[in-house]
Amino acid sequence: MASASASKYNSHSLENESIKKVSQDGVSQDVSETVPRLPGELPITEKEVIYICPFNGPIKGRVYITNYRLYLRSLETPLFAFVNEEKFNVDGWTVYNPVEEYRRQGLPNHHWRISFINKCYELCETYPALLVVPYRTSDDDLRRIATFRSRNRLPVLSWIHPENKMVIMRCSQPLVGMSGKRNKDDEKYLDVIRETNKQTSKLMIYDARPSVNAVANKATGGGYESDDAYQNSELSFLDIHNIHVMRESLKKVKDIVYPNIEESHWLSSLESTHWLEHIKASIL
Repeated sequence: MASASASKYNSHSLENESIKKVSQDGVSQDVSETVPRLPGELPITEKEVIYICPFNGPIKGRVYITNYRLYLRSLETPLFAFVNEEKFNVDGWTVYNPVEEYRRQGLPNHHWRISFINKCYELCETYPALLVVPYRTSDDDLRRIATFRSRNRLPVLSWIHPENKMVIMRCSQPLVGMSGKRNKDDEKYLDVIRETNKQTSKLMIYDARPSVNAVANKATGGGYESDDAYQNSELSFLDIHNIHVMRESLKKVKDIVYPNIEESHWLSSLESTHWLEHIKASIL
């Protein structure tokens, strides 16, 4: 058994004895041990070690080996998180007030209301507790709509223009599947959203994925908004790849700059990572 800190036992079961350490010349030495041992647990040896911590780098420690376990004790090192005692005059937990933030944006108004349906994160665990939704949509409607969206991420307001009142909504993919399932509540809901913006007759739907990915997601129950089901809307794919592709691209960027940079093939190496293409797709 390996342990990174001292185990806790009842005081009567602890034995703090010295270890008989045999050096290379055969001379026994008493080494002070602070590791608690169980009754009958016999020390065998101890060694100074250095291990690599993913956060702090190389850290010195001492490994104690007995007939029962292998025990690792790190040398005491002060950590910034505990040493730094900076005081703040505000409570960080109350800095963000969702109601005040919505009021700053002019919400609620005669088109949009604040719903508390997700106050305990029961409807959608990855959404905020307060949601801004069309005024004409009830909470019961929201529950039915959420069932047709991946992870219950139904369309909710993210931003509203301060002057023309155009909005940006966010949501996940509809659960269309290979059979092309439809949900009348979801279709009506998107039409209600469109009607809140009197300056346009079409609802623009931007799907961040490449179109080929959206089609492939049908095989796993997902999909996208079809023209037949969502009339008066226009679907556009933004061709942004998923997180796995982004991570692999970033890894390739790291590989061409560390530990060595090959100047003669720098531009071609950078192009092969496709990193700049991903950046362009994300910001346009």
